Amino acid sequence: MEYSQYSQVSPQWTKVRCTSLCHFAMFSQLTDPAPQFVSRHDQLGDLDKVGIVERRRVFGEVEATLPLKKIPADVDESSVSVKTFTVTARDGHEIPVRSYIPASAATTPANSRPLLVYLHAGGFLFGDLESGHLNCTVLAARLNISVLNVGYRLAPQWLFPHGFNDSYDAVEWAAAHAASHLNASPAAGFLVGGISSGANFAGAIAYAARDANLSPPITGLFLSIPVCILPQAYHLLPQEQRDQLLSLEQNAENPLLTKKSLSDIQDFVVIYGSPPEDKRVSFLLNDDHTSLPKRAYFQICGRDPLRDEAFLWQKLLQEYSGTKSKIDMYTGMPHGFWRFLDMQASHEWLDDLVVGVGSLFRPEGGVGETEMVVKGV
Repeated sequence: MEYSQYSQVSPQWTKVRCTSLCHFAMFSQLTDPAPQFVSRHDQLGDLDKVGIVERRRVFGEVEATLPLKKIPADVDESSVSVKTFTVTARDGHEIPVRSYIPASAATTPANSRPLLVYLHAGGFLFGDLESGHLNCTVLAARLNISVLNVGYRLAPQWLFPHGFNDSYDAVEWAAAHAASHLNASPAAGFLVGGISSGANFAGAIAYAARDANLSPPITGLFLSIPVCILPQAYHLLPQEQRDQLLSLEQNAENPLLTKKSLSDIQDFVVIYGSPPEDKRVSFLLNDDHTSLPKRAYFQICGRDPLRDEAFLWQKLLQEYSGTKSKIDMYTGMPHGFWRFLDMQASHEWLDDLVVGVGSLFRPEGGVGETEMVVKGV
């Protein structure tokens, strides 16, 4: 199936007020008709002329000027017990983690509470426990699940595969210590997920856990705007699969993530340290897609260069593992749009996340079914 119809810019994105969108004035060339915005951050117009680290630094500065999302009014933070500690990685490094356990855990049997291991976004270079704190708090409170937020090591200080290994080691630790430390049981639902680079780790971990016969096994995946394969490795896919990856070109000038930023192989190899063909980063290259988790929740953005990677993997999961998927497709929206709070879709995003993650530990529905809801219109 071809998904180009989802590249057409969302009316919500087109109509975002200048008070927010002016941070990214070069977006005007992507809308038709397009309002002319005056940028307060001229450096964003030259992002493709600088390296990955500088690019991420600029984004960080701009994001610091945007309004922060707040804990929803219906979520009582005191109803979630939050604890920060460390778990030991395979090389002896102490990985910072943060647990979120609902207060109801005191009266609810641990063997009935699902567990989510959460992996934050940040392009493998940025982010920490604070990056996912709000999401983890809300998920734990609203879904009555335990959450483990992982502060994996970042490049360029810690090259690949340190970040991946930390994430996997945290999942392995959670499988063994869920009852004693997290008041949860993987047997009731063992979910692994994240956003962007965190979703990349989650996907690669699904294969690693299967191959290692992790017990209890991972039962569900939460995959928000996932990186599934590096563009430099597209040529290694079978021709039939390569022909389905059209969004890299269709959304080459996507406002928040461009084709060039994804294709700077020299920067990426040097700064992150991963060969593009390594299946721990380009997990679509795995030959065997069987025996993977039976539930998956995807968040896909229509204007994201990564869009078709996610759709391809969802189809492989369905065909070879019988995975039931729920997809929220944000038509006409760019990668990580929800930071712009002027849009209705941005305010709905967290609610979508809760419903989507909640669907992963509910047994209803047949094997291999796919439900897609189109949002952002």
